[in-house]
Amino acid sequence: MINTYNESNLHATLKKIYALESNGTMEVKLDDTPWICDILDENGNAIEIQTSNLSALTEKAEYILETGRKLRIVHPIAESKWIELYDTNGELLHRKKSPKKASFYDSLRGMTQICTLFLNVNLELEILYCEISELRRKTAGLSQNQTKTRRHLKDWVPMGKRLEKITRKERLNQKEDWKKLIPESLRIKNEDGSAPKFRACDLTRELKKEKGAKTARWSTLLIWILVKMQILKITEVKGRSKFYSVLTATC
Repeated sequence: MINTYNESNLHATLKKIYALESNGTMEVKLDDTPWICDILDENGNAIEIQTSNLSALTEKAEYILETGRKLRIVHPIAESKWIELYDTNGELLHRKKSPKKASFYDSLRGMTQICTLFLNVNLELEILYCEISELRRKTAGLSQNQTKTRRHLKDWVPMGKRLEKITRKERLNQKEDWKKLIPESLRIKNEDGSAPKFRACDLTRELKKEKGAKTARWSTLLIWILVKMQILKITEVKGRSKFYSVLTATC
């Protein structure tokens, strides 16, 4: 359950923006459940802001959809990021641009449990490409973070993220939107009307050409998710190689 005590600055800012845009009410308890909905809009439909692992919303999303409500999940992606380092007194030590740029493909790992829900006609996934600032506080020595997940200790601890601006939006609410994650060369029909067949290594190669090596590393996971969503199917197996193709509307 997300509440106003533990939410991040980024989450709180987006929640206020979407509540204002939808004329909605924030922090609404969902019936007789332990869940609190980020926003219920003026029509009683739900909006959830999820800044990290999308699968964490699975049970809540299932319940919302079972009640007949429409659900929009808003997922921000840091297309560009600034790093701000503060001392223990809250004084800014420096601000620098991070070389890291996230993409939609980087969020796939957090979709493995919830992915089949994305095909529900009442669910819409809205991707926000943003510029954010990541705030850090300098520590006297090497420190672990609050969640105890650091493999290598650092001399700073995270203080949260701040939204600088939203650069663009992308919405996925039908199979055709998800098919576009596959490069055109592997999904556009052949001259005889058949769907192209490809292996995981073929997808890796084409993604690397179009979007770079950082995106191409997610090719196997992308295939797994799209098979689960019945957007891809296994068409042939030769030895250890599986061949896939995009399912057409008539399949």
